[in-house]
Amino acid sequence: MSNEKYDHIRIGDVCDLVNGRAFKPSEWRSLGLPIVRIQNLNDPSAEYHYYDGSVEERFIIDNGDLLFSWSGTPGTSFGSFIWLGDKAILNQHIFKVKEKPMILRTFLKISFDANIDRIITKAHGGAGLKHITKSELENIEITLPPLEKQQYYVAFMEHADKSGYFN
Repeated sequence: MSNEKYDHIRIGDVCDLVNGRAFKPSEWRSLGLPIVRIQNLNDPSAEYHYYDGSVEERFIIDNGDLLFSWSGTPGTSFGSFIWLGDKAILNQHIFKVKEKPMILRTFLKISFDANIDRIITKAHGGAGLKHITKSELENIEITLPPLEKQQYYVAFMEHADKSGYFN
């Protein structure tokens, strides 16, 4: 085991969190760009709604973007996701996570996943439905090793996942 000490840094210092757009059911269409909702992240085969109007660029997501679902049922709805679909529009209750140069996107996802229980303990709400505020999520501390070590940890986790270690 290494005795290396790494910085602890707030999530808000390593990324920007952009909340999705709030759509009204009356805006849903059968054509246009898909609206990505929490259920689409949890189940890629879930039905999509579409929007054919103009939308601010900050709500647009593309393949490979890191997303964080911050509302819903703890244990099922909360979590980080890499968007694997085509260009789409992000719905409310999901942050588009824009990482800063000091952290790798995949390492940030691993950090979210490793801290999901801590994130959920900060969530507020009633019976079964909870949410975490942007400022609460930004204030959670994660460990930040140098980029070279981040690359090592990401490669290790990807290898372990492919080998079935986590299944």
